[in-house]
Amino acid sequence: MSKLMEIRNTFLTGLIILIPLATTAYIVYWTFTTLDNFLRPEISRIFGFYIPGMSLLTLAAMIFLLGVFGRMTVGKKLIDFVESKLMKVPVLRTVYSATKEASKAILVSEAERIKGVVLVEYPRKGVYAIGFTTGGEIPNASEKTGKRLLNVFIPTSPNPTSGLVVLVPEEEVIYLDMSVEDALRVVISGGFTKVQ
Repeated sequence: MSKLMEIRNTFLTGLIILIPLATTAYIVYWTFTTLDNFLRPEISRIFGFYIPGMSLLTLAAMIFLLGVFGRMTVGKKLIDFVESKLMKVPVLRTVYSATKEASKAILVSEAERIKGVVLVEYPRKGVYAIGFTTGGEIPNASEKTGKRLLNVFIPTSPNPTSGLVVLVPEEEVIYLDMSVEDALRVVISGGFTKVQ
């Protein structure tokens, strides 16, 4: 029986290694193929030839040029103007703002996004939840309660992009000596990941 358990555990270990690798490889392959199929005709028409991978280089150049334009005064004004018009269209407003916030959440550096890993008593006294201080505060809430309240984001498991924000008195926040990456691993794994 112990031999069967050992074979089972070895097989499960193999699956745990294979699934993330295969998923990552598939996503990279799918992204490259989709992008390549979309841009190949246009690149062939413009340059008169096509080499596999030119789509990625062209897209990277376009993104960089858009970034350069967006950092210029004229570019900022034009982008603000386009955004203000988009925000007036009901369905587009929702899609655009959600996409923009999601992009910021993914692309903004960890230090700018999250200030620290904390424990807070949630959902009741004596039970603790892992949270992240965002560095933000709501002055009006602190004035009304007479306490300095910190914004703490409590992520849900296994999807840490959803969760809730609780306002916790500063003295009740317990800071952990844990990296944001380790804390996210714990949340995503449902608590099964071991951390030092």
